[in-house]
Amino acid sequence: MRSRRFWGGVALVALSLPLVLLSSTGAALAHERRNVGPYTFVVGFINEPAFSDMLNGVDLRITQTATGEPVTGAEQTLKVTVMQGSDSRELSLRARFNQPGAYVADFVPTRPGQYRFRFTGTIAGTPINELFESGPGRFNDVEDAAKLKFPAPAAAPAQDTSAQLTQLARQVATLERTLQETQGAASNAQLFGLAGTVIGLVGLGVGVWALTRGRREQPTGQPAQQRA
Repeated sequence: MRSRRFWGGVALVALSLPLVLLSSTGAALAHERRNVGPYTFVVGFINEPAFSDMLNGVDLRITQTATGEPVTGAEQTLKVTVMQGSDSRELSLRARFNQPGAYVADFVPTRPGQYRFRFTGTIAGTPINELFESGPGRFNDVEDAAKLKFPAPAAAPAQDTSAQLTQLARQVATLERTLQETQGAASNAQLFGLAGTVIGLVGLGVGVWALTRGRREQPTGQPAQQRA
């Protein structure tokens, strides 16, 4: 009986072990694994599935391909550029606490769709320039967070129509006053200009008349001598 129970327990553990391993590595299943020189990179989002407008980050794990040993200190010489469409931003990597060889670059994806991560720099003198793209068979695209919202957000209250009309009427009245003031100033300027022109012409006429009169009154010869 004891032997039968023992082997039954062994069989139960053997059957359940794959399920335990599968659940513990579920996050890595949505990552892309690739050999980069002498290293193995495992890349994806730190939180998967990834949703727009939610805190997330680039998840990077580096090991020695030959030995499987984690690579530490890569945050000092390695950077990642996150790209979405035509937008890009370079981010710094930080080592994850108590997880040798694991790194993260925090950011909030603001748009759903495909994201690309380019790692550049060096690791122990080895140049690194590697591009990873989200998609089927690699790691998840970012999904629209709208599908998670419940209940639906309330619509913005419409502005009162009467208030809009009142505001519009005030703006029109202000424009009319400004136009009238502008026209009045222009009319006054024209009147002042016309008055100045008239005064100038009158002055010129008076000057010409005085000059002409003076010439007429000037004697043409010497006066005759008076008789004794």
